[in-house]
Amino acid sequence: MEDFEKGAKRKCTQCGVLFFDFSKTPIICPSCGSEVNSLLTNVSKRGRPPKVAKVEEKNDEGDMKIEEIDVAEDIEDVNSDDEPVEEIIEIEKEED
Repeated sequence: MEDFEKGAKRKCTQCGVLFFDFSKTPIICPSCGSEVNSLLTNVSKRGRPPKVAKVEEKNDEGDMKIEEIDVAEDIEDVNSDDEPVEEIIEIEKEED
């Protein structure tokens, strides 16, 4: 059968069966025999909705470990150079 001979594709409001109406009036469901309202049962030709990727939320708070450090000890390590800062600045100016 050609598509134009089948009529419109319909969906029964009582049982949910999809069927063609063969361009007849009234539209009768072949499965349950109920009369179908032609204004409410046209089946739209839409594709499937796009799949949404699932994103798992990760709890980073439990995985992180915060260590307390002594800032004073770190500063002493940085300032323990043998050369004073003034000499380093003068050397860099002479190179430019």
